Amino acid sequence: MPKSAKLGQNFLRDANYARRIVGLLETSAAPLLEIGAGHGVLSELLLEKFPGRPVTLVEIDPALVDELEGRFAGRARIFSGDILQIDLEKLYPQKRVAVVGNLPYHISKLLVDWFIAQREKIGAAVLMLQKDFVDKLLAPQAGPAGENHKKYNAQSVVFQLLFRARRCFDVPAGAFKPAPKITSTVLAVQPADSPLPADMNEFYDFVRHCFAERRKTLWNNLAPHMDKNALAIAFAACGLPATVRAEQLASERFVALWRAARLANGAPG
Repeated sequence: MPKSAKLGQNFLRDANYARRIVGLLETSAAPLLEIGAGHGVLSELLLEKFPGRPVTLVEIDPALVDELEGRFAGRARIFSGDILQIDLEKLYPQKRVAVVGNLPYHISKLLVDWFIAQREKIGAAVLMLQKDFVDKLLAPQAGPAGENHKKYNAQSVVFQLLFRARRCFDVPAGAFKPAPKITSTVLAVQPADSPLPADMNEFYDFVRHCFAERRKTLWNNLAPHMDKNALAIAFAACGLPATVRAEQLASERFVALWRAARLANGAPG
């Protein structure tokens, strides 16, 4: 089995879809970072469309890194390694970066968490992910009949607070080699401009607790982690009944509840 297959890589081969993806990137002076450059299909188009703009290609497969260096040495910076281990602050200490990539599907959740952690360095992104995963990432809160309750989750809440994401188009399996057994979706992403929690890591942990067990109410998920008097004050301040479930809250209401709980515990909101 080729190493690329072991790494779960499905390479985009369709030039028309590649051009459409690159066409979603706006012209600016921001450096470009391609995740999973593979055989360089997107890389070539990035270098053609944005001459003189700094481009970094990240690839984990050493054999593909050699191929990329043979084609793009002197034209792009090529980073051999795992994107999850890269700190954008070290790569771009003074700038925000525009990210593009066909994200490996088997680590989609980890990659989005990396994206969340690197949020202050990301100025824009065009990302291709598994369609089913995108459905979860962009799922709204559960409706009156319970729709979306299995899709909407802690990562959905935090991602939607931090970023504005637009579905652009789907990419069929036949556009890749090897062809995956799923459909992909391309997203255009921009930072959100809404007020955010001061401590995003603490807030993300809070939201994870909220969704810990879907069969439990929000109260019962939070009670093991919080003073119950403070929790009661926070629920009252937000007008929440004790029977509400996490999937019934819009993302902004999690922020309000977290701030109310901190205030009830004597911490700044």
